[in-house]
Amino acid sequence: MSEEEDLAVLIYKSSKTAKARAAAAAVKEKGQLNASSTGRRTSTRKRSSANQEDEEASMDRPRKKTAVSKERQFFPVDSQKVEGQSDSDRRKYICTANQCTNNVINGGVCKRHGAKIRLCSSEGCTNQIIRGGVCRRHGAELKLCSSEGCTNIAQKGGVCTRHGAKRRLCRSEGCPNIAQRGGVCRRHGAETKLCSSEGCTNLVIKGGVCTRHGAKRILCRSEGCTNISQRGGVCKRHGVKV
Repeated sequence: MSEEEDLAVLIYKSSKTAKARAAAAAVKEKGQLNASSTGRRTSTRKRSSANQEDEEASMDRPRKKTAVSKERQFFPVDSQKVEGQSDSDRRKYICTANQCTNNVINGGVCKRHGAKIRLCSSEGCTNQIIRGGVCRRHGAELKLCSSEGCTNIAQKGGVCTRHGAKRRLCRSEGCPNIAQRGGVCRRHGAETKLCSSEGCTNLVIKGGVCTRHGAKRILCRSEGCTNISQRGGVCKRHGVKV
């Protein structure tokens, strides 16, 4: 063979070798790409399955009940029902705290269960507000009975008890006494607060003690009068009609 033919054979072989190497490199690169994409898919599936398990576990867990929902539960309609009182009225005026029968002050609860009582705006006065931001002693106007010539304080419906205002009676069957606490009279179990002084059985007047042990009673506001005030800041002698 001539030199030219030898050179042509070498060129042909080298081109064949280069093509084979290029094809092998392409196959190898394709295999690496497929392996990486498969790994990504499997990791995504693992994550999604883990998330699904967490969601199912959270749904199976019981929800925590708040203290308010436990605290405020209505009684059954038939329990502690007062004669002549509708079910809606009873729910409206009785404290919503569980097993409490006290009257509502504000916010659906009684004083014992957190109702805030507004005090008189006069400096140093701890009496409860009646009207206009002040107590009776500091000028709160009282509603009088609408019956002609009557000066008694109106209780309900614009009239006094003498002219038709109905007082809440003891819920014990056949008892005509006025209810004190818990819807019953003292005879049928109404709790009475006794003086905190040791051995004293008198009823509390103010500040946890009786008058004998320091409770101050409000005196008649008429000048020079030392009688205890009854209603409207005055004693019987100076204008209270019972």
